[in-house]
Amino acid sequence: MTRSLFLALALPGFALAQSPQNVTANLEQTIAWYRQVTAAERMPVVASDVLLRDSTVETATQALQLAFDYAHAEAALLGDGTASGGPAQNQNLDQAAQRAADRVNGLKTRIASLDDQIAKEPGKARAAIQAQRNELAAELDLAQQVQQTIQSMLSFTGTRGTGRAGLAGQIDELERSVPEAAHGTRNPQTGGTNASSSRQPVAAGANAAAEPFRPESAGILSLVTELFTVDSARSGLSNLLQETDRLLNEIDQLRVPVVTEIRAGIARSESLANSAANEDPTQLAAGQKEIEALTARIKQLSTAIVPLGEQGIAVQTCRGELVEAHASVERQYAAVARYLLMRVGVVVVAILVVLGLSGLFSRVTFRYVKDQRRRRQFMVLRRVLVGMAVFIVVVLGFVSLATYAGLLTAGLAVALQNVILSVVAYFFLIGRYGIRIGDRVTISGVTGKVVDIGLVRLYLMEMAGSGSDLHATGRIVVFSNSVVFQPSALFKQMPGADYVWHTVQLTLAPESDYQVAEDRLNSAVNGIYEGYRESIERQHATLERSIDIDVATPHPQTSLRFGPAGLEFTVHYPVELDRAPDIDGRVMKALYDAIAHEPRISLAAAGEPKLQAVV
Repeated sequence: MTRSLFLALALPGFALAQSPQNVTANLEQTIAWYRQVTAAERMPVVASDVLLRDSTVETATQALQLAFDYAHAEAALLGDGTASGGPAQNQNLDQAAQRAADRVNGLKTRIASLDDQIAKEPGKARAAIQAQRNELAAELDLAQQVQQTIQSMLSFTGTRGTGRAGLAGQIDELERSVPEAAHGTRNPQTGGTNASSSRQPVAAGANAAAEPFRPESAGILSLVTELFTVDSARSGLSNLLQETDRLLNEIDQLRVPVVTEIRAGIARSESLANSAANEDPTQLAAGQKEIEALTARIKQLSTAIVPLGEQGIAVQTCRGELVEAHASVERQYAAVARYLLMRVGVVVVAILVVLGLSGLFSRVTFRYVKDQRRRRQFMVLRRVLVGMAVFIVVVLGFVSLATYAGLLTAGLAVALQNVILSVVAYFFLIGRYGIRIGDRVTISGVTGKVVDIGLVRLYLMEMAGSGSDLHATGRIVVFSNSVVFQPSALFKQMPGADYVWHTVQLTLAPESDYQVAEDRLNSAVNGIYEGYRESIERQHATLERSIDIDVATPHPQTSLRFGPAGLEFTVHYPVELDRAPDIDGRVMKALYDAIAHEPRISLAAAGEPKLQAVV
């Protein structure tokens, strides 16, 4: 007795399309595969291709949804042969389970009886009984297998529970664990989705398109890192392709029993239609009922076979996209490996060239340089140059050109900091109120005339002396232009004004007539000032036009106050820089003449005129 015949006897009116374990196993395998696909699309080497990434995830999501459509349809088939899902099927399963248990017990009893007969019968009769026992043992194995199958169906259909238990409950639980599987409105009869329901694929994550890696400008470190990254992605895609092939094989295996049953039903319906002419009315009615049952059964099976077939197509499409991604990663891996070998080769060749030139330099030195001291100097220079060259080659080889350019720029900025400041300061020096050639300036305590203003340096002709006795020392003082940014002050003449102020101070005796002394001394100083007053006023006018500020016209100013030694007389007067010694001498002579004029002005003991020059 075959297994199919026994199932037909044990479960009248019910044909098993698939076991619940196979349905849940297919769902779990599809979910695991889908998660691998979504994990693979987040790899940087795959995420850089936005179109391929989105298409792969969309197809994988569609395959996942179709797997749940098939599972719900299969749950309806396993739960009720007429797709009603009512309690009648539960009662049929209980009865089938009872019949299967009775048959197993009956077979065990018959086998035990035959075992007793074998022990009592003689040799020839014992062989016949032994053959009968072996047949019963085979039927017992089949009966026990059928009993286990029915018990599994009972546990999945939840005959003793309430609500959506069993297989349907497990499917719902799995569907809740994968939110992307939900779509459309479920068909109340089959638990699947209507054909018109829209399939909304899940977005392909929030990953932005990664910046493509450019191996042609990368260094050895970046290439090695990228090589390991691409190799990891390649290995992951290979494993994913293997999982995809296993899922396709599983889908094909699931389709076999359903397709077989559909074909058997179609063949049976055609056989009944061909034999209808030779049967009586009673047989015709029975055949019609059987054809109607077969039609309903085929409709039920189509609700499972259609999403299963669509799932296979979606998985196959996704496999093609994964193959394309794998090929792209393979090409990228080959490109990175090729550039890595080229970069390592270039570094090795460059180092060998440097060492070759070093050896050639050493030979030339030993051959043409006879002086031992000079030879040692050349050898030290050779080691320094070789070390620097090897270092530069290694740095250029191990870091990318962009990184090297950034490091080089930062290093140059630090090394040339003073030069950069000097260049910037140059534009301050040549500004409106800047320095011109010939100006007298004082920088860091050094006084001199500007000889030249360069892009980074300022040249002064040093002047020494005190008071009005300033003379050139014959030396040129060089300052960096960046001195304008230093805390020390920089002094220069106002634009257009080539004059300074000098001061003469003397002390009169307490008994002196201060009114007469003040008038006489003022007249002496003013008399000298009249000789160059026009030049001073002309320079003052030029100064006012240059700075756009009203400044009082320079002229001699005197003051008289009582001091501890007598009457202190002070006179301030402007002098031209070029004529300062001559003017100061004339002023001092005029003051002495005024003091000696009758009536004579008495001076204090230490009240001789004292000249103070402001440079």
